[in-house]
Amino acid sequence: MSNEYLLADGSPRYGHRTAPAGAVQPTTTIAAPAEVAEEAAKLSLDVMAAAIDRRLRSAWADEPDPAVEALRRDNPEELAAARALVRLHLGSQRHWRIKAQAVRDKQLAGTWSRRRAAGRSREVLALRLGLMAALIAPPAYIVATSADDILRLLLAGIACFAFAVVAGHFLTCRARVPVMPTIRGPWLAELREDVVNATFVAILENKGTPPDSGTAAAARRGWESIQAASRVIDSLNS
Repeated sequence: MSNEYLLADGSPRYGHRTAPAGAVQPTTTIAAPAEVAEEAAKLSLDVMAAAIDRRLRSAWADEPDPAVEALRRDNPEELAAARALVRLHLGSQRHWRIKAQAVRDKQLAGTWSRRRAAGRSREVLALRLGLMAALIAPPAYIVATSADDILRLLLAGIACFAFAVVAGHFLTCRARVPVMPTIRGPWLAELREDVVNATFVAILENKGTPPDSGTAAAARRGWESIQAASRVIDSLNS
């Protein structure tokens, strides 16, 4: 990547800086490309799940936009700078998911406080410990008494698995806490590329070489879809 897009310490040039860089003071326009990644770092798992569902339902997301793909090919350095800036704020895909989990846990703190005050969390903990004991006891007994009876051990394992599914469903309902959303890696990667595309366009605009309005709108469409999903989830949680 050209030095035009990196600072001396190797960090992306297009981001918020807390320390002065020579005599030049950071401006709003230079900081703008970082805003998308900064906002993406504040998303919760629930927003991610809603954004994924919204993207899967959208016809524009079925195939990559040819104009956006051409823009990415024609500006490899700016695209690399956008990826570096997104990685700076989000980390790896796994780290981004962990951040989103932390945001969700913080949002559910009030719910857990109410459950603890009502004694529900202690009840659920006791039930979970009982479930663990119930699942361990049958296989352990078979191994201790009939270690060579593989068929019996297999049948006990199948029975324990079925019981764990049913009991786990009961405990989830008993806890009365929103179920953890399922976030699939390939679909989360698509959301990340939406963040990269919006950051990429912002960098081009800051550089003074903005794409045409139609291409810019297509590149930002994914990020705008994520924001729309975030507003819906926020309204549900308010």
